[in-house]
Amino acid sequence: MAFMPGYEFIIKNKLGIIFDFYLNEQKHIEYIVSDNKGKWKEKYVVITELTENFYVEIDDNDNIHIISFHSNGNLYYSQYNNKQWQNHLISQYPVSEQVILYPTIKYVNNQIHIFYYLLYTKEKNKAYLLHLSFDNKNYKTNHITTVYSHSYLNPFKIFSKDDEILILYGSVVNGVDQIFITKLNISTGKLDNSIILSHSKDKKIYIDGLLDNNNTLHIIWSKYDEEHLVVQYLNIDTNKLDIKSEDLNPISLSNQSSCSFPALVYYKEILWAIWTEVGKIVSCYSIDMGKNWSESFIHEDSRKLNFKRYRYISNSSNDLESILCDVVFGSLYPNIKFLGFGGETDDDIPTS
Repeated sequence: MAFMPGYEFIIKNKLGIIFDFYLNEQKHIEYIVSDNKGKWKEKYVVITELTENFYVEIDDNDNIHIISFHSNGNLYYSQYNNKQWQNHLISQYPVSEQVILYPTIKYVNNQIHIFYYLLYTKEKNKAYLLHLSFDNKNYKTNHITTVYSHSYLNPFKIFSKDDEILILYGSVVNGVDQIFITKLNISTGKLDNSIILSHSKDKKIYIDGLLDNNNTLHIIWSKYDEEHLVVQYLNIDTNKLDIKSEDLNPISLSNQSSCSFPALVYYKEILWAIWTEVGKIVSCYSIDMGKNWSESFIHEDSRKLNFKRYRYISNSSNDLESILCDVVFGSLYPNIKFLGFGGETDDDIPTS
């Protein structure tokens, strides 16, 4: 079957109620809610404005938060609690001059943090990574870094660790794609100098990562190799960031092909690397947290089902004990099954 464009957000609260957020045909943020047995029920709309991109988060108290950028230049922060949405207009950008990409919202230490790339239409291949934090209903904007790109601007990734936020991103240096990490102290607001994690001269796209419970950051991306894409993997100990890129040696997980959108899932004590290849889902796994990897293989379900990417966030106690992930691949609504790890067909959220 086919890999479908775009992505959705699957959110599960402590009661087992599932929320599926997506853009409807009018490009409005819409979602459908299940009961606590996974049966889909009603659909609702968050904001009736044309939406360019958005991001969803759930906090420890099952409140849902959304950051969204719209075609008219509006940047909204939306919060759902007590079964009601509150939409707050943060800023209005002149879309003829400025554009926002990859808005991301994270709930860390009882506080909302918002990150996004700000691009000026007159400055090609250049973006400003900004951070918004809230203090007594007021927000403060910080400039994290300026990144440069070729034709494709890699998304950044945000991870929380104790009183710190780790930021993984890519930027072009001297004409070469490289991968960086920096650290933001939440209490003091201090931003560490960026550390370069790569040294090769190949083009790097689809940078992604996963921070495990031992504070090891697992990083995955696709590199161009003679016009083909090859999945690369490395990991670093975020407790020891005094590292040199020359000492880091990525592992190739795939053959030369069209390996795109790689993601990492830690499921039942096994680390999975998953990607798309010629319209199919391919994966491999490691039972020793990335030291050694199996051969890659195609998941047969992806030959039979249309599938897309989902961002999955869960407060369910069962999920918190068994799965650690951000992006997963899955079949389409209404019978959503996560694909590519743990088996052929049984890695599903129970919906019908």
